[in-house]
Formats: sequence, C-alpha cells, structure tokens
Amino acid sequence: MSYQIRTATADDGEALLELWHGFTDHLSEFDRRYHHNESADDRWLQYFENQLLGSKYGTVLVAEPEGSAAIVGALEARIMGNHPIFRLKNHGYINGHFVETDHRGNGLGERLLDAAHEWFSESDKDVDFYRVDTIHGDSHAMKFYEDQGFQPVEHVYERPTDQGQ
Repeated sequence: MSYQIRTATADDGEALLELWHGFTDHLSEFDRRYHHNESADDRWLQYFENQLLGSKYGTVLVAEPEGSAAIVGALEARIMGNHPIFRLKNHGYINGHFVETDHRGNGLGERLLDAAHEWFSESDKDVDFYRVDTIHGDSHAMKFYEDQGFQPVEHVYERPTDQGQ
C-alpha cells in the first residue's frame, strides 16, 4: 500500500481527534493518567485550529493511504525558543507521533519523522536539534527512536505527594 505524507488542514480536525484517541489509549496502557478526558475533545480541536494551523512555530503532519481521505498516522512538530538559562538554542519538539496499529510496519513512522526533520531543517528559526519523549515502559518506542538516530538525554522521575497517594 502506498501512503501520502502531507501537512494537516482545518478539514482534518475530526479525523485527527480520532487518531489522538488512539494515541492516548496507547499511552494509557503504560500509565492510566494519560487516558484522555472526554471533555478534552473540544479543547484539543481548539488547540489544533488556533495554535497549530498556519503557525510558523508548529505543524501537524499526517499520513493517509493513497486514494483515501482516512488519516492513519500523525505527528506534531513544534519549535521551542532559546532557553533563558541553559545553552539550549532554538530546538524542535515532536509530540503525538502515532500510527494506527493496522498501518504499522510500512515505514509510516519513519516517513513522518523524515518530514518533520525536513520541516525543522528548513525553518528560518535556526533549529539546532529536535526531541521526542517516550512514556516509561514503551520499549518499542524507545527502540524505534534510537534506530532513527535519536539519543537519550534525560530521564524524568516523579514522586507522588501525600495528596497524590
């Protein structure tokens, strides 16, 4: 099967929302706190429409089978500004990188990353590097990103407060 990678449009909002549900379902397999709230749908659509579409600091890339309007993969790319304290210059961040289970193994995840790499590289914001987070326990995602040339640079730890226990 052949796939097209393109930039999302306003018409893609509802289809991306459905894909986002698959992404949050995947994350919640590792940590139930990542399951989306039902009331979050409107907020996500507003974020997509008001902060990502047409932004020079972010984009959403989508994958769809040739000849179909079904979106089966997506990736959000954002540019983060210079850090006020550290020597971290403009850099990119990848969020929501997800391909539907039935369409994995076809190189879509790699193609979405390649398109994001190109978008970051062509930015007039002098993006030096870009990052992606994985959820603890998702060894498949960790291996995938390392196979794509990403290197781990941080580990995030958390501890509940007395209120969170």
